[in-house]
Amino acid sequence: MDFEFNIRESVWVFRRYITKIVPFLAFILGLNIVVQLLAVLGFGTAFSYLHFTEGLGTFIDLLVEEEFTLFIETLLAQTGFLALFGLTVVVSIIANIAGYSLIMGGFVELVKETFVSDKVNVSVGLKGAVTYFKRLFLLHIFGLALIFVGLLLPFVFGQISLVLGILVGLFVLLAFLVGFIVFFLFSPEAIVVDDVGVFGGLKRSAQFVRYNLLEVIGFIVLFVAVMIVIGILSQLFTFLFRIPIESFVSIFMLLVVLPMFLILKIRLYTAYKGFDKVEQFNAEYWPWIKNGFLKSWSTFVGFTKNQIGLFGVSIAIFMIGVFGGWYLGGLIPFGLPEMEIPQQVDLGLNGAFASLFLYLMFHNWTVAIGIAFSGIVFGLPTIGALLLNGGIVGIVGALIDDLGFFLVGILPHGVVEIPAIAIAAAMGLKIGISFKNYIGNNIEIEELGNQIETMMIALVGLFPLFAVAGIIEAFITPLLMSVFTGIPMF
Repeated sequence: MDFEFNIRESVWVFRRYITKIVPFLAFILGLNIVVQLLAVLGFGTAFSYLHFTEGLGTFIDLLVEEEFTLFIETLLAQTGFLALFGLTVVVSIIANIAGYSLIMGGFVELVKETFVSDKVNVSVGLKGAVTYFKRLFLLHIFGLALIFVGLLLPFVFGQISLVLGILVGLFVLLAFLVGFIVFFLFSPEAIVVDDVGVFGGLKRSAQFVRYNLLEVIGFIVLFVAVMIVIGILSQLFTFLFRIPIESFVSIFMLLVVLPMFLILKIRLYTAYKGFDKVEQFNAEYWPWIKNGFLKSWSTFVGFTKNQIGLFGVSIAIFMIGVFGGWYLGGLIPFGLPEMEIPQQVDLGLNGAFASLFLYLMFHNWTVAIGIAFSGIVFGLPTIGALLLNGGIVGIVGALIDDLGFFLVGILPHGVVEIPAIAIAAAMGLKIGISFKNYIGNNIEIEELGNQIETMMIALVGLFPLFAVAGIIEAFITPLLMSVFTGIPMF
């Protein structure tokens, strides 16, 4: 097996099928939105129960008085609260595992098909997600159970002897490391490519590692090396220009680095199984990027024109959240402390505003992708995210006594950012409607796949709006606030 050649083939696959492959990784952002909403709902219910049973005030008083022992005893007596809290944690974990199993099943199936056919669609991955979900879910549950047992062993032996507990812990750590590489690292690929069960996947992963040990070591070394290089470059950039770029690095890792390594992992396994070589894709990089962006912008504009109704619905839902948050904020018996603005900020020296711009631009775009792709669950997470974000804006507005100060702080960038989020939400609602139509046998899975691919392309075209909103929020809003407050920002 030629490791270097497989790397080149993986790059070709990524570039040729980027609009079909990346959406499955974007679903991870949608999964984050779903889990966050589940957590808000579950923990909110738990603390509401505590409030209505008059336990919340007691807990706060005990913490303020530093009565920690009594606090623990009182907490343990709140079985209803603990049950709701524990249920939320369990449901969130299961939702994460289930979502990740669907995503990986679809991703591996789609990439596998690119090695044997030049006509693949997102629908191929959707079919794979459904076909292999159960097996990958059981695989991840089995792995989680092993981790739980492994974490429990050092604690159990530590009760006998601290030294024994440490030794057992080190042994478990080593066993986990070796076991993961041998049995679990390539088991998803084995389950999908060979169409086998959980234990068959574990067995074939071990066989692959046994006969391709150098390639596996090369893959691990390359992965670790790339992670180290990205980390060093990120810190070096921050040190030289005083501008943290964590938000950019995160989205780059998710949508470029992670899919590249996943494709390489799949390619290594399919090459071992004798799949055909990949058709080379040698388009020049700059025209490829330029044409891709132009297509994304035109797709974004076309979607906005054709789905103006869904855009209006998204704005309406967001405003309902704002008014609801404003009402709830009015019930809180205290306001936010007056904002302290620094007397002088040296933009050239510490890059504070440039850092804020980069963070806001990539963070908000990431949130938009999550809001759009979480919509596949019949659009419900998209609606929940709109209500939650609108509610936060409303609560903050209600807690700030000075309405003028609040409007100056939010309107300049909000006139761009809020419509951009609403457009992303409209994409999520569109995906949700398409999924509903697919479940109702009104459209074929190929059409659903085309809709998802179109939304990913349009989301790239949406990025410039978040760049504009980030510039306004990082550079212009502070100036306007300084005029409003009379305190210089620069």
